[in-house]
Amino acid sequence: MSRLGLRGRIVLASVGTLALGVGALSITVNVLLARVLDADAATVLRARADAQLVTVPLTGDRVAVEESPGEEALDPYGWVFVHGRAIERAAAPPAVQQAVEALRTTRTSSQVDVGRLRLRAQPAYDADGRTQVGAVVVGLSLVPYQDTKRIALVGSLLLDGLVLVVAASVVRRAVGRPLRLVAEMTHSAARWSEHDLDRRFDLGVPRDELSGLAATLDGLLDRIARSRRNEQRFSAEMAHELRTPLSGIRAEAELALRRRNVRTEAREALLGILDGAKRTESVIQTLLSVARREATDGDALADAAEAAGVALDGVRPAAERRGVELLLEQAASSVWVAAHGHVAVQALRPLLDNAVRHARRAVTLRIAVDRGRVTFTVSDDGDGIPPAVAEDMFEPGWRGAGGGAAGLGLSLSRRLARICGGEVTAVASPAGGCFVLDLPAGHEILPGAVQVD
Repeated sequence: MSRLGLRGRIVLASVGTLALGVGALSITVNVLLARVLDADAATVLRARADAQLVTVPLTGDRVAVEESPGEEALDPYGWVFVHGRAIERAAAPPAVQQAVEALRTTRTSSQVDVGRLRLRAQPAYDADGRTQVGAVVVGLSLVPYQDTKRIALVGSLLLDGLVLVVAASVVRRAVGRPLRLVAEMTHSAARWSEHDLDRRFDLGVPRDELSGLAATLDGLLDRIARSRRNEQRFSAEMAHELRTPLSGIRAEAELALRRRNVRTEAREALLGILDGAKRTESVIQTLLSVARREATDGDALADAAEAAGVALDGVRPAAERRGVELLLEQAASSVWVAAHGHVAVQALRPLLDNAVRHARRAVTLRIAVDRGRVTFTVSDDGDGIPPAVAEDMFEPGWRGAGGGAAGLGLSLSRRLARICGGEVTAVASPAGGCFVLDLPAGHEILPGAVQVD
């Protein structure tokens, strides 16, 4: 799953698209500005060269250079060559002088950049304009133009960054509120579906996406409520149909046990039948509580050690037949869970049944407390739980590769735990099975642990 949330992805996409746009715009502006500045520099050089030629009047074979007062200060880079001889020379670095010497014999107008100086050479002709008698070279410093380009580039980058930061902030705020409302609506719908099926958003006729989502969630909650009512009605009818024959079986077994001439084998069988009937009645009562949403409420409290003891007593006959020892490790102080006692027992019982069935010599039940949660850890010394099936085992009717089946017990245990605000998980291990039942604590307690055989 991506770590970047929906809001982050929308902001990233928006800012990325805007970055491409402003980036392309900035590049275009800077390229156009560079061309304009280059053209301006060329125009200035051409004007200087023309002005320099005007100062070189040609009369017959004599050439006289006319200088205006202060001209050297206005145009510090100017060279005049007549018949290959320099009659006017400006002070410049050696690299510039070398480039000027290369341009003194030019026959066409040309220009060349030397460092941060641009030179332009232009031929000079006699009075008839037919014979070239020399050339003029003028220079122009590119520092102002380069500084202008650099300032424009830095300014455009800063402006682009500011635009992107502002855009990211605006998009984040614009998208954040609707997404926050969607998250709140989703959380509320999930909470209501578990604990308050009569609650609705009731935003009226859909006007936009949010009101449309609210209407959809209201419809979903209506369907869940109808399904829950059908489940409750079916469970009540099933319980009514099952209780009558179970009561008859239990009564017949109790009457038979009162007879004096019942043989030992028959008495043990009758006791097994009576125990099975009692257990079935308890399961039916638990299922009814789940269907009616009575598994837990604000006043539901159960003693964790007492619930564990009842669950252990329920699996003790099977453990004795298999020669499996049952061990209990519980907290030193009283530990209460926020659930009805029979629900906690029925959530724990399938875990113990499974452990006894797969254990070799011992099954250990540990009760621990941490941060307002009570954990029942059921471990055995069997073959362990492969990681690939640690979650599949809780599916109703799951059957493993070796033929072992989980039936409905583990699925029912997880369902009961979730009804109480808890969870049941299987710990994958190559040696020894381990299941953890986590339930909310009834009140603040002091954790500690002692071992009880």
